[in-house]
Amino acid sequence: MRVAVTATIWGRTPFQQAAEEARDAGYAGIEGVGDLAGDVPLARRALADAGLEVTAGRFFANWFAEMYRDIEFDQLQRAAEFFADIGAEFLITSSRPVPERMLTAGHVTSQRQDGLLDYQWTQMADSLTQAGYITQRDFELPLLFRNQLGSYVETGDEMDQLVSMTDPENLRLAPDIGYLAYTGADPLAFVRAYSDRIAYLTLKDLDADLHEQHIWARGSLEEYWDAGGFLELGQGDVDVEGLVNLLRDQGYDGWLAVGHDQPGRDPSASVQISRDYLVGLGLELEAELT
Repeated sequence: MRVAVTATIWGRTPFQQAAEEARDAGYAGIEGVGDLAGDVPLARRALADAGLEVTAGRFFANWFAEMYRDIEFDQLQRAAEFFADIGAEFLITSSRPVPERMLTAGHVTSQRQDGLLDYQWTQMADSLTQAGYITQRDFELPLLFRNQLGSYVETGDEMDQLVSMTDPENLRLAPDIGYLAYTGADPLAFVRAYSDRIAYLTLKDLDADLHEQHIWARGSLEEYWDAGGFLELGQGDVDVEGLVNLLRDQGYDGWLAVGHDQPGRDPSASVQISRDYLVGLGLELEAELT
């Protein structure tokens, strides 16, 4: 298993600085290139200077709306071309967050009444199938799907629905285990169920007591972020150790990406805490530079 970190942890920090801090914390790769998205020469230079691999790029789309299809496919091709040009291994897509689901993320996760209709699920599955074909055919860039809080594919049930309607050879998975836990799903059970389809995982931790209080109070996702509900690895209640052991048993040899939504401390300190935790679990990260 190789360990990367997500550039989004650094927020608006220039990517060159984020890449240097990721390298200094001992990570081998980084997901995304922050403010250098679209600038191939500068992104390549920043990655080379930091000695990092770019694991994946991100691409959000509605996917289920026919009226946006042409625009989304045009944007997809631009994103895929850029990330292929800078050497990314994957392109990760998600359903785009929407305001109404941001307010109710994680609430009443079974039999929700604000989900997609059957024809919209069909449109989404068809669009993602075509998208995966395009990124692989034109850019040799496999398309992966990630659950996204505040979107129409955030819960375990919604991921099950998408998986049942798509081809594993065409669309593999990049689950965010912290987001699964936020919606009440069991991340380990999800990984066991879809081990043959998972190509990439995001590791994320959260405060379960705060989460329980937050859901009881029917708080929004943004309120949970602001309360500091997501934590560095090993500081919360997600069974990251159990997941790592499960992946070892399964012989998983792909990327693990450390994620954190709005860290409450300096990003360089935040990623160091998660790094130290993973090293304590026996993962071989790059040696810390001094």
